[in-house]
Amino acid sequence: MQTRKKDIRTLILAVAREEFLRNGVKNTSMKTISLKSGVAVGNIYNYFENKSDLLKAVLSPLIKAFEEYREKNRSISYFTIDVFKYDSFLEMMYDQMASVITPYRDEMRLLLFETAGTSLEKFFQTRQDDMLQDGIRYLQIMKEKYPYVDIDISPHFLHILCTLWYDVVKEIVLHQDMSQEEIDLIIKDYVKFTTGGWKYLLNIP
Repeated sequence: MQTRKKDIRTLILAVAREEFLRNGVKNTSMKTISLKSGVAVGNIYNYFENKSDLLKAVLSPLIKAFEEYREKNRSISYFTIDVFKYDSFLEMMYDQMASVITPYRDEMRLLLFETAGTSLEKFFQTRQDDMLQDGIRYLQIMKEKYPYVDIDISPHFLHILCTLWYDVVKEIVLHQDMSQEEIDLIIKDYVKFTTGGWKYLLNIP
């Protein structure tokens, strides 16, 4: 029975992911992926235009999870001062951040350190800019809902806060020997720290 195209694509992706993680994207050739997968190089190009396209496909679940994380953070449920009052919101923020980092820790390492010269090279820079705009929008909406809040916050400082998110991710990704318990603690500390900081900056009683 002829192998289905979907199965071949899945096989190529699995082998490519393993080789990218083991040797780095730059040091992984399409020929190596062909040898390890048993799929002819010419046939691989029927599924992926080039190695950059293949890397993007390997990282697509992470990118999707990241976009879902951003959408959740932009949802109306966060535009309330209840965020600063109830632990249930802290738990929700922890779960959302963990949903990006924990299942995709290896893929995050590729995205952070192995995308030079590919279409994903500026992924995090672009997302930081997006998160900055999300932060500005958040302040404006909170001011409309709660006129007493103080939103006189430097946009440069907001950018620093966006950078902090990525620094937390990098710390987790760089330390491969870090246990799940340690990862959980870092994420929880980050959520508590930023939530308390926002409460103070907005002057919420």
